[in-house]
Amino acid sequence: MPEPESKQYSILIIDDAKENVELLAKLLISEHYKVIKSFSADEARKILLSEKVDILLLDVNMPVQDGYSFCKELREIESFKLVPILFITAVDREIGFQEAIANGGDDFISKPFHKKELIAKIKAFLRIKVLQDQILLEKTKYEKELRAARRVQEQLIPNKSLHWNNIEAESFLQPMFQIGGDFVDVWEEENRLHCVIADCSGHGPSAALVAVMFKMQLMNCPKTNDLAIKIEFLRKNLKGILPEDYFITFVYLILDSNGEMEYIKCGHPEPLLFDGTNIIPLPGLSPMIVDLDLKLNDSICHMKLKKGSSLLLYTDGLIEVTNTSLQMLAEEGLTQIFLNNVNLEPYKMFQNILQDILNYCGSTSPEDDMAMICIKF
Repeated sequence: MPEPESKQYSILIIDDAKENVELLAKLLISEHYKVIKSFSADEARKILLSEKVDILLLDVNMPVQDGYSFCKELREIESFKLVPILFITAVDREIGFQEAIANGGDDFISKPFHKKELIAKIKAFLRIKVLQDQILLEKTKYEKELRAARRVQEQLIPNKSLHWNNIEAESFLQPMFQIGGDFVDVWEEENRLHCVIADCSGHGPSAALVAVMFKMQLMNCPKTNDLAIKIEFLRKNLKGILPEDYFITFVYLILDSNGEMEYIKCGHPEPLLFDGTNIIPLPGLSPMIVDLDLKLNDSICHMKLKKGSSLLLYTDGLIEVTNTSLQMLAEEGLTQIFLNNVNLEPYKMFQNILQDILNYCGSTSPEDDMAMICIKF
C-alpha cells in the first residue's frame, strides 16, 4: 500500500508543556503535516468540535484532566472511537503502556522519542485510518442502499388490512435487517380470500431477492381457486430459478365466505387456530420449494372455521428466539402469547405479540425476520 500523503492529514498535539508542543510541531511541520496545538484537555475538546483531526498526540500528566481520562472520554463518543491516539509522555513505559491501552490509546511512545520512530508510527496509523475511512464510507453507502431497498420492499410487500365478507385478514412483516426474506400477502381472488406467508432461507438482500422472485411467480399464478394448480405452478417455476442452497417454506390458504378453507403447509411452522376455546396447531405436511428432485406428494388439507375463530400464520423467526438462558420460545411459548392476545384487533395483536416476544428475549436480540398473518372469522 502506498504511503499516505502527509499534507492531507492534521495532527492535534495535546501537552501542557509549551516547549514539548513546539518541538513536536516543528518536527511534524517539516514532514508536511498540518499541526494543531493544544495545551489542555479542555482546549483540545473545543478544537475537536470544530476541526477535522486525523491523529492525536497526547501527554499523560496534565493539570485538571490527565491524558488517560481524556482518552477514555473520547472513546465513549461515536465519532472518536477510531481516531488514532498516541501517547507521548515521560511516564515510564512499563508503568504507562498498559494504562494507556486500557483507556483506549493505540500506542505509547516514551520521551525522549526518536524522530524516525515517531514518524513511522504516525504513517502506520494513517494507513490504518485510510482503510477504516474507506470501510466506513462503503458501510455508509451500503446502508443508504439498504434503506432504499427497504422502501422498495415495503411497496412490493406492504402490510395489508383486508375486510372481506365480515372476515378480517391482516398481514405484518418486520425484517431483522433493513430488508429480509419473509413474505406475506392477503388478497381477494375469484370470490375467495387468499393468504400466503413464506420464509426464504437466509437473511438480508439475497433473501429479499428470493422473496421478490416468489412474489413474481405468485402474481403469475393462474387465476383459480384450485390450490393444487397454484402449488404446481409455483413449484415448477421456482425450482428452475431458485439459487443453489436456497429454499422456500410457505403456507397457502384459500377461504370462502362460509368458512370453508383449504390450505397447504410446505415445510412451514404449523398455523395456530383459536376455535373460541382452545388453540389448535393445524396439521399438514408437504415439501418446501427447493432445487432438488424430491418425490413427495403435496397434502392439501380441508376444514371449516367456526364463527369467532382466529387463525395465526407466522414465520419461524417468532418461535426460534431465545432468552438470556438460551431457552427457545418455541411453538408452546408462541401459543400462550397468541392466547393472551387473541381477542385484540389484528394490528394491536401483532404489536402485543412482538412486544411479548421482545420481553421474553430480555437483553438478547432476535436474529431472524418476523412475519404474521391474522384471520378473524
